[in-house]
Amino acid sequence: MAIASSLLVGFVIITPTTASAAVTAVLPTMDTYVQADKPTTNFGGSVRISTEGRAKIWRNSLLRFNVQVPAGEHVISAKLRVYSETSTTSTEFVDVFTTSGGWTERGVTWNNAPARVTWLGKAGGFATGSWVEWDVTKGVGAKGGEQNFKLESNAQKWIGFKSKESSNSALRPRLVVTTAPDTVTSTEAAVVQGWGTPVTGDEFNYTGAPDATKWTVYNSPGHAGNGIRSPQQVIVDGSKMVMTGTPQGTTAGMSAKFANQKYGRWEVRAAGSGDNEYHLVSILWPDSENWPCDGEVDYAETTGDWNVIKFFHHYSCENRQVSDERALDVSQFHNYAVDWHPGGIVGYVDGVKWFETTNPAHQPPGPMHQTLQLDWFPDSTANGAGEMRVDWVRVYAAAGTP
Repeated sequence: MAIASSLLVGFVIITPTTASAAVTAVLPTMDTYVQADKPTTNFGGSVRISTEGRAKIWRNSLLRFNVQVPAGEHVISAKLRVYSETSTTSTEFVDVFTTSGGWTERGVTWNNAPARVTWLGKAGGFATGSWVEWDVTKGVGAKGGEQNFKLESNAQKWIGFKSKESSNSALRPRLVVTTAPDTVTSTEAAVVQGWGTPVTGDEFNYTGAPDATKWTVYNSPGHAGNGIRSPQQVIVDGSKMVMTGTPQGTTAGMSAKFANQKYGRWEVRAAGSGDNEYHLVSILWPDSENWPCDGEVDYAETTGDWNVIKFFHHYSCENRQVSDERALDVSQFHNYAVDWHPGGIVGYVDGVKWFETTNPAHQPPGPMHQTLQLDWFPDSTANGAGEMRVDWVRVYAAAGTP
C-alpha cells in the first residue's frame, strides 16, 4: 500500500488515502494547562502541556480543535495524539475527557477551568519521546466543529507533552480525523478505513477443491470431538467457497497457508444458514498451535442463532475472554474484518467498528493465521444440515506498514 506524503496547510496536515475515506490531522487552536497550587495563574504560553496527580500540585491539560468536515462527509474516527516528554509505568495513566467550551488559552486558570464531561479513555505505559494516542471518536460530532478535551492523571509525578507552542511543529498535538462520504457505496472495512490494496488472500474465483497452495483442508475429528471434518464437505464453485454440514455432523474447516504473521488486517465476506447446531466461525489462530496460551481471535462467530453475530477474543493460559455481539441476519452476506496492531484489536461488521480491546495483556504473543470453520455443536434438538458460504478472504498490511 503506497503511503502518500503529508502536506502542511496552515493548521491542518492532510494525508490522502482513498476516494472513500480521508484522514486529516488537525492542529489545536488552543492548548494549555492549569495547576491547583497556582489557582489564578495562566500557562497559555507554555511550550508544554502537562498532567500531575499530586494533591497540592494537581495539573490538568486543556486542548481545543476546530474540525472542518467537507460537505457530504461525516466523521468515522478521531484519535487525539500528543508527544510525550515523560515515561509512565503500566499503572500510571492519563485519562481524556470531553469538556465544555468557553475557556480561552490566555485566560483560563485552575479557578475558572471547565469541568470534565464525558470520559473517553486512558493511556499508560508510554515512553519518553513517543506519541500517545486516545480514541476520542465518541466525543467528536459527526459533522465536526469545535472540540474541547481535558487530560487528567492520578500519577504522582509530572507528565508532560509538547504543546502547540513547541518549536518543533512536527511534534505538536493533533486530532487525527477520518471522514467518509455520507452515502458509502461499500461496506468493506478496507474501503471505509482506507487500508489500500490486499497483499494476499483468496477470491475463490475458481472451481473444485480449495487451492492447495493457499489452504490446508481439515481431515480430522470435529470441534471438541463432535462429528468429523471431511475435505469432501468443502468446494469452490467459481465465485465462492461453500462448506456444508450433514445432520450427522460431517462438516469441514480449513486453515490458511498465507499471512502467517503478527499484526495485520483481515476481512472476509461470508454468510451461513441451517440448523442452529452449526456455527459459522472466522478465526485468527496461533501459528504455534499453543492454545489457549497464545490466544484466539474469533472475529465472526455464530453460537446457536443465525440472527446474532459475535466477536470473541481469547487470551491467557486460563482462556479468559472479552467479547461483543450484535443482531444481524447472518444468512445474508456481510463483511467481517479485524485490525490487529500493537495498540490493540478492532473488529468491524460491514465497515462499522463494533469491537475493540486496547489492553496490552490481551495481545496475542506471536503470529497467527486465518481459519474458516463450520463447527457442529449437537444438542437435545433434532439434528439438521448447515452451510457456510465465503465470497472472499483478503489480507491487508498492518497499520503503519508500507
